[in-house]
Amino acid sequence: MLKIKANYLVTIDEDFRVIENGEVIFNDKIIQVGKNLNKNIKTIDLGENSVLMPGLINTHTHLEFSANNTSLHYGDFLTWLNSVLDKRETLLTQCKTDCYKKAIQEMKKSGIVAFGEISSTGLDLEFLKNCQLKVVYFNEIIGSNPSAVDILYQDFQNRLKESEKYKNNKFIPAISIHSPYSVHPILIKKVLEIAKQKNMLVSAHFMESFAEREWLDHNKGDFKLFFKTHLNQTKATTTSVQFLKQFENIKTHFIHSVWANEEELQTISKMDATIAHCPISNRLLNTGLLNIERVKNLNIPFSVATDGLSSNYSLNLFKELRASLLMHTGLHPKYLAKDLIKAVTKTAGEILNLNNGAIEVGKSADLISFKLPNRVNIDDIYLQIILHTNEVEKVWINGEKI
Repeated sequence: MLKIKANYLVTIDEDFRVIENGEVIFNDKIIQVGKNLNKNIKTIDLGENSVLMPGLINTHTHLEFSANNTSLHYGDFLTWLNSVLDKRETLLTQCKTDCYKKAIQEMKKSGIVAFGEISSTGLDLEFLKNCQLKVVYFNEIIGSNPSAVDILYQDFQNRLKESEKYKNNKFIPAISIHSPYSVHPILIKKVLEIAKQKNMLVSAHFMESFAEREWLDHNKGDFKLFFKTHLNQTKATTTSVQFLKQFENIKTHFIHSVWANEEELQTISKMDATIAHCPISNRLLNTGLLNIERVKNLNIPFSVATDGLSSNYSLNLFKELRASLLMHTGLHPKYLAKDLIKAVTKTAGEILNLNNGAIEVGKSADLISFKLPNRVNIDDIYLQIILHTNEVEKVWINGEKI
């Protein structure tokens, strides 16, 4: 059992309390939160200008592509996608033990205690099944060619079954549908049946680009040439409405949704689904910016995530928060900062079905600590954390310091 004291205890509890000179007592779970707690337990004081808060949660990554730094082409979604297809096998082959270790170390240093990993091959399983961080492992299905449905489905089942062997309280298998334009409806139906049977969390890229919008709505635009060239396909296999309908009564985390229209956002809201906002990825691929204000008004929970190094230069979630803060110029920075911190703690934990993301009794003791440059006004704490933090000093997961 440990008792930790910090100048600023940022709880992200139901009341969003920030307790000056606050204390937390915990083992694997939070036992007490407040001030001047049990004096029979030795206090570890984190020192001047210290912050203790819930660990960060990155709901959407693609660690398989962590070997990328300058190989892929940014600035346009289709240009990037073609470069991914061209370099895919090389990048997957290049990412071996050290590659994964480096990616995980960067996340740990930036205070990430849990992440959602999209796995399209299963090659990352060996490196993530015993990871120090908590992993929600999304086995991904991809493929729109009807003649390949059976082969793709069998491969998916094999990968899912293999990942389930390692299920524990820090490694949770889940399911990912790549996107409405890249997965055949028959495959979607088959895979979602498994999700229902096993009560698994599902992730899906949705409306990331204008190309996707035009293709699904009108069978035209930049994707027309792409699908004709690569798959000899002249029409989309589904519409956005048909796609979303298949996720009814399944807990789903939609990724990006930059080009989701009003009807689609309302459908997502009614489904009690969630959205991952990946601002740096969206900027580098020049796809636009999620309308956070509209998402909030529709009561759609959203996280902030880095995406993978295939479309980002970093897996540091504090950098992602800072980018989001600076991109959303129409929103008040202090209020937005609070929303963003909540998005990578409390909300992200709820999205991934994890018992963390807040410092409140009964939650897992997944905590981080760091220091701010100077004393701050409590009203500014969320904004100052985003502006001045890149790395953390200490990380606890299930009460264990890592």
